[in-house]
Amino acid sequence: MVNMIDTGDEARSMENPNIPLGSPEVWNEVFGSDLADTGEAVNSKKALSLAPVWQAVSLISGDVAKLPINVYRRRPDLGERGREVDRGHVAQNLIRWKSNPHMSAFKFWRRLMTHALLYGNAYALIDRDPNGKALGLYPLLPDRTQPQIRDDGSMFYVSEIGGELVTFFGSQVMHLEHISIRGDADCELVSVARNSLALGLAQNKFASRFFQHGARIGGILEVPPGMTKVAADNLEQGFRKTYEAVDNAFKTVILREGSKFHAGQFNAQEAQMVAARSEQVKDIARWYNLPPHKLGDDSRTSYSSLEQENRSYLDSCLSPWLHTIQAECWMKLLTTPEQDAGSHFVEHNIDALIQADTLTKYQVGRMGIEMGVLSPDEFRAMQNMNPRPDGRGGVYLRPLNMTVAGDDEAQGDDSASRDATRYVMLDAIDDAVGGLLGVVTRAVKRKTASRFCSWVDGSLDSDTMETVQCDLYTAVMAYCAVRRTDVLETTSRIMEALYSRLHRQLDKLLESTGQDDIKATVVDNAASLRVDLPELILKDVEKDDDQ
Repeated sequence: MVNMIDTGDEARSMENPNIPLGSPEVWNEVFGSDLADTGEAVNSKKALSLAPVWQAVSLISGDVAKLPINVYRRRPDLGERGREVDRGHVAQNLIRWKSNPHMSAFKFWRRLMTHALLYGNAYALIDRDPNGKALGLYPLLPDRTQPQIRDDGSMFYVSEIGGELVTFFGSQVMHLEHISIRGDADCELVSVARNSLALGLAQNKFASRFFQHGARIGGILEVPPGMTKVAADNLEQGFRKTYEAVDNAFKTVILREGSKFHAGQFNAQEAQMVAARSEQVKDIARWYNLPPHKLGDDSRTSYSSLEQENRSYLDSCLSPWLHTIQAECWMKLLTTPEQDAGSHFVEHNIDALIQADTLTKYQVGRMGIEMGVLSPDEFRAMQNMNPRPDGRGGVYLRPLNMTVAGDDEAQGDDSASRDATRYVMLDAIDDAVGGLLGVVTRAVKRKTASRFCSWVDGSLDSDTMETVQCDLYTAVMAYCAVRRTDVLETTSRIMEALYSRLHRQLDKLLESTGQDDIKATVVDNAASLRVDLPELILKDVEKDDDQ
């Protein structure tokens, strides 16, 4: 609150008595202002007029809304992680299919996420019958709803509905909260990012006016001394008609009586408008924790597959929102006995987002079937296919040469099994090395020599790690089953030995090669690099096992 003093003439601010309380500066201080430092007024609707903001909000809200969310019932009879969708639960239909008589669940979650992404908070009223059963979920306007914290720490919500203020208990409102300090909607995104968003709006306005005036800049029109005001005004008016309009972009301007025109501002190129707009995209991506290429910035994409890209997007951007939704549904839509017993939980199916390419999906499916983890019918269901018509798709296969650790009958065949799995492992490592060298040769062809050397030192591992692990998975499982070693530990040792030896070979090759010859040298020697690596890598792993 601004302190006031009465000077006898007009109430003024105590902080600065020269400013009367009727000044917009004082009202902005008390009630807040949409004005940014650029002079642009920024609110949620204006923020959406920026293409990167629109794309970020549309992308995140759409992806969250399309992910299936279910209420699960735990099934101890199926094991520690046994579960099934509780289709009879009162909340299942509300969060998965129809949130209220007027909105599908997809529309509900998308609108709620739009509110959360623009305001940093989203609210939904939980309509209940007299017995407490949830009947519907209704979005509340985020700019008309305010959480209030009592002295005892409990929370209630005040929302304007139909022109009247209505108070709700905390259990009646689902609240999706972004970053907050006090917990009372104190970090509205459009407010804290106002100057950043206003910069983008100012750039759009500049670009529009620049082309509105025929891609011509302003300046100073110099008139000769002694020219009357009427003559100067007529000269200015005629100059504007010929110079500023879009249709006059290719016309020639003639100045009479010694008049001169001096360009007085930077043009679009000198003002670095293209670079500034590109940087604005990256800035918006930072506010929403998005990879810039998701907003159309193709200056750098470091992912070699769509699956890796979506995994990074899920981990860095979507995951916090999904956990927020799941936690609110657990707190507000499950009963107290269900919470206390841990019999139910709410979870998204993120597999709907992380979709691999067709070849990888079928490779993973084959590995699952060969390992006995999946039946053919279960894999067909993952591909939205019906079970096999012959009824033989429900069986689980047992991998050859794999037995239960400690089985006496398997001891006599231990040596043969080790030899067989060793050959399988060598083949798998050879394939992995070949795949890595293929990535290396493609990289050296499209990168400069210096960028390629930097990529080998910094990004080779991260760009190829997931693909290599997938290629080795089946062989590692068989190897560990026979040698009775830990799968994760063995995989880690294989990856460490593989990359260590490959880096060593590449570094040795690059050190003896000039910058101009790197591309040809790497391509020509790729095949020879592959000859000895598989055997050396496997020996490193076996040495660790023996120790």
